[in-house]
Amino acid sequence: MKFNKWFLFLIPIIAILAYFSIPKAKPVNETGADVLKIRRDKDSALKDDEESPIKDKATFKGLKYYSFNKDYIVDFVLEKAEKAKTVELKMTDGTTEKLILFGKIKGELGGFAISLVLYQHDDGNFFLPFKDKTAPTETYGGGRFLDLPLTNVKNNRLRVDFNLAYNPYCAYNEDFACPIPPAENTLPIRIEAGEKLFN
Repeated sequence: MKFNKWFLFLIPIIAILAYFSIPKAKPVNETGADVLKIRRDKDSALKDDEESPIKDKATFKGLKYYSFNKDYIVDFVLEKAEKAKTVELKMTDGTTEKLILFGKIKGELGGFAISLVLYQHDDGNFFLPFKDKTAPTETYGGGRFLDLPLTNVKNNRLRVDFNLAYNPYCAYNEDFACPIPPAENTLPIRIEAGEKLFN
C-alpha cells in the first residue's frame, strides 16, 4: 500500500476534532475537589515537614476548616494603583515586610460591597491579607491570608476563592512572625470559608 502524504495533514485535524468531542470535566471549583486536595496536602506537609510550625507533630491529625462553599468564590474588579510602589507591611514581631502595592479589588459578598487592598509579591502573584467577623472566636485573631496566582485574572477581574483562606504560621507557633492585615482589609461580615482555629 502506497503511503499518502496528505494523511499527515489529516492527523492534527482528526486529533483536534477528537479533543473537542470529548465531554469536558466539570470545573473542580464547583465541587471543591481541588480545595480538598490542597487541604490534604497541607495537612501532610505540616505533619512531616521539618519547618512545620506544629509543635506536637505526633498527635497532629490535621487542621480545621469550614466546609467548601462555592458562594465564597468571587470575581472582584481590579483597580490598579496609579503608580506601583513598594510598601512595608507591619509584622507581629514589630518588624516589617516589603510588598508591592498593586491597588484594590472591589465587589460584593453576602450582599455587602467590599473593597480590599491588594498586594503583589516579587514573582507577580497576589497577596491578600484580611480579617473578618469570624476572628478571633472561630478563626485566627490576627487575620487570614490568600495567595492568588496571576492566572486568576481575566477581563480585569480577579477570582478570589475564600475557601483557600489560611492562617499564618504564627497562629500555630509564637516563634514565627507574620504580616498584620491593614485596617482597610477588616471586613464587617463573616467569611465562613477556609481555615479555622487549630485549637
